[in-house]
Amino acid sequence: MEVFISAPLALVIVGALSVMLLSFGFFIGKRIKKNSDDFLYAGRNVGLALSTATLIAAWVTGNTTMSAPEQGYTIGILACFGYATAGLSLCIFAPLALRIKKIMPHGCTSGDFVRCRYGKAVWIVFLLISAWYFVGFLMTQAMAGGILLQSLSGLEYHIGMLLIMVVCTVYTLKGGLKAILSTDFIMAMLILIMLLVTAVLAFFKFSPAQVYDGVMAGKPELMNVLSGVGIMYLGSNFLFATGEIFHSNIWWQRIYAAKEKVTFRSFILSGLIWTTVPIIAGSLAFVAVAEGYVVPQVNMVFPIVVSKLLGPAGAVLVLIIIYSALASTVSSVLTASSNLLVQDIYKRAFKPDATDEQIVKYVRYTIVGMAVITVILVWNQPASMYQVLYLTGSAVAATIWPIAFGIYNSKVNRTAVLVAMLCSVGFGLVAYFTISSYAAPVVSALIGLVVISVGTKFSPDNSFSFDQLDEQVSAISNK
Repeated sequence: MEVFISAPLALVIVGALSVMLLSFGFFIGKRIKKNSDDFLYAGRNVGLALSTATLIAAWVTGNTTMSAPEQGYTIGILACFGYATAGLSLCIFAPLALRIKKIMPHGCTSGDFVRCRYGKAVWIVFLLISAWYFVGFLMTQAMAGGILLQSLSGLEYHIGMLLIMVVCTVYTLKGGLKAILSTDFIMAMLILIMLLVTAVLAFFKFSPAQVYDGVMAGKPELMNVLSGVGIMYLGSNFLFATGEIFHSNIWWQRIYAAKEKVTFRSFILSGLIWTTVPIIAGSLAFVAVAEGYVVPQVNMVFPIVVSKLLGPAGAVLVLIIIYSALASTVSSVLTASSNLLVQDIYKRAFKPDATDEQIVKYVRYTIVGMAVITVILVWNQPASMYQVLYLTGSAVAATIWPIAFGIYNSKVNRTAVLVAMLCSVGFGLVAYFTISSYAAPVVSALIGLVVISVGTKFSPDNSFSFDQLDEQVSAISNK
């Protein structure tokens, strides 16, 4: 396999970025107050700039920079715009985020809402879905770290995978969400600027017309805007991303951390800015096709294209962009997942009188546990990052309507929600294995919509009031 930068240089760059992250984590860690609000929600007083930046950085993942080109390379131009619909999902969540902030200002997790809104049975299913998604998401980010260094420098896959997981775990343990938010602003700016520079330099070397002609000569089907699989992917990715954002504690944690007056604007701004990232990254896949580059694995399209176009400087740019994206995302997922599991299982189910110190301690234990589980699961490298993530598609899409209806409609039938979630996951998985991975979120979301709508129409729940939500959360939190 062709090597674009030497292994020692790659390790020096990654080492320098890692030292910066760890130093900042230790610096912030010393200034965190001894309470869970400071460690997990950055004091619940985050402003517009930091709130917007952390949403962008958390959503610009290893999947965005490596899987968007993979989809462009295998599916075509529709996939680039299909991936960009995930930014639209952030915008759609903006009014829901503001509503959540108003009805549950003292909330801690997405699980708080589900438990108080729908009861224990739905809550248990929701926690299982969340854990499934978090593990799948972490797996793709760990894989991206290994593939990144392997494709650029020839370093063995396990070295890069272990580096990203160990560094991000230690950094998260020390600094918590406050450190993540602070570095996310820098990371977001770095990723956006580096990606823009890379795209501009690439298309100075090969004009869009030259790339188009090369693709039409080699694989003209990639430019088909009526492609069946492309249209399926367009809808599937939008529903999948919507499910990710609606249910995931990554985003709910940021809602609770932000000031109410900036919540709506930060989601709108981050969604609009984010849409440019997969379009730019995905478009570089067409350069690979036009120039006939050999791509050993579809996951390697982005680093290989940029490195071939720009030489060692391009390889360094890619390394900085993707490592920054991975660092911000892995830290965010570790914090959000451990927060959800500890707050909802340890505190809510087993120890309602847990102190702040105990919560932070067990959050740290859970962070380490999640990292270890992830490393074990990706030790034997799966074939495709995106297929690993899409295995969770039926699960996350099953949460769209319970969240959307539950936030606005007080009469949603709880039994219908439970049946809808179970059926959505089950039939979505059947669709994944028998039709296509892209069919899973579509089938899951459609079933959920029908079951909840019909169940609520014929048997509305008149016993619930939104006034109960924050009272119940505060009562448990203050025990």
